[in-house]
Amino acid sequence: MWREASKSFGKVAKDYDLWYKDNPLFLAELEALKLLGPPEYPSLEIGVGTGAFARALGFDFGLDPSLEMLFLAKEKGIKVVAGIAEALPFKTGSIASCGLFFTFCFLSEPEKAIRECYRILKEKGKVYLGFVPGESPLAEFYREKARKGHPLYKFAKFRKGSEVLNLFEKHGFFKIKGFSTLIDYPSKEPKIEAPLEGLAPQAGFWAILFEKL
Repeated sequence: MWREASKSFGKVAKDYDLWYKDNPLFLAELEALKLLGPPEYPSLEIGVGTGAFARALGFDFGLDPSLEMLFLAKEKGIKVVAGIAEALPFKTGSIASCGLFFTFCFLSEPEKAIRECYRILKEKGKVYLGFVPGESPLAEFYREKARKGHPLYKFAKFRKGSEVLNLFEKHGFFKIKGFSTLIDYPSKEPKIEAPLEGLAPQAGFWAILFEKL
């Protein structure tokens, strides 16, 4: 499935990149993610896309299966690598920080991807996770887009927040802290919301920092 999804992302790479420019949704997500603290070097964003998150948050490397996306990420100064989350082309214990921002819902084998994160991370390495919890109104908003044939969201599977937390804990990670945002969206117009400490069930976006045990 990742090949088909990668092809679809590649077709809309330039429009996808433009979406981030001055977008209040993206800026609200960044506010929450920045509260997790800066990533330690060397850092890798998995599913880097066009590099908007990596550049804003200070990630060094970016991995993605879409060459069109990687080309745009490279233009932002990201060191790009072609690959997939389930088979990371990095040595064991070679990375200090991994980031997954809107990547988790597009993973066909999330547990395999988490195990790969664990493998490549150094002792006490960190995972920076940003995702849409499946029980949120925003997840249902995106599911409706998928039902209407959206070229990207048709590949997404929005998992419940508790399921995602349990998967990381199951595979050797400890949650250090978390923040929530997009409480009002999509019921109200998008805006840059102040993040809430903790993981609010009604929030459309969770930002979580995990540490490798």
